[in-house]
Amino acid sequence: MTTTGLIAKKIGMTRMVDANGQMTAVTLLQVTTQKITKVLTPERDGYHGIQVGYLEKKEKHLTKADLSRLRKVSVTENFARFKEFRLDGANPDLAVGAELKVDLLEGVKAVDAVGISKGHGFAGAHVRWNSAVGRMSHGSRFHRSPGSLGMRATPGKVMKNRHQPGHHGNAQVTIQNLDVLDIDKANAVVAVRGSVPGHNSGFVVLAPSLKIKASKAPAGKK
Repeated sequence: MTTTGLIAKKIGMTRMVDANGQMTAVTLLQVTTQKITKVLTPERDGYHGIQVGYLEKKEKHLTKADLSRLRKVSVTENFARFKEFRLDGANPDLAVGAELKVDLLEGVKAVDAVGISKGHGFAGAHVRWNSAVGRMSHGSRFHRSPGSLGMRATPGKVMKNRHQPGHHGNAQVTIQNLDVLDIDKANAVVAVRGSVPGHNSGFVVLAPSLKIKASKAPAGKK
């Protein structure tokens, strides 16, 4: 049974010894209970795919629409969130009600993690875009200003994509090629090398790396 991704909850960071005996920082991700709540077909939806439900809540906290569609497909869990994954073709193993477990990542050496980064509110141009500041000496009159925003009469407007102050963070971020150092099947926890976007208890989507490096690729797929 294969799927394009698993939904995991970020537990936090720790450190562990890798295969080379080096101490390295790792992020612990727990694959929570998730089941297929809908199978998408080309005849009805235009493409192959599955819809996965996750994040259980009390029944009274679910909308009537979500509760109705869960019970119609005989899913007893009270999932409050849903994520759709596209597939290359039909797969009889991915039926409604099937549970997706951490076993799907067995043998995978590297994963891509997609999550929402931490929000930092309104930030200046230097913090938001990591641009250099001006001289801090007296009389420079140019310290943390972003600089001129446009030209004069021609074209008489601020060009698109100019780095300016604004909302910082709280955006979808993808971290590629995270090494999978350990998989704890008993607790459904995956340990990946490095940091993962988002705060603790936030959800990320884990999937086998699309641009996997040759050193991490399985035999015969380099």
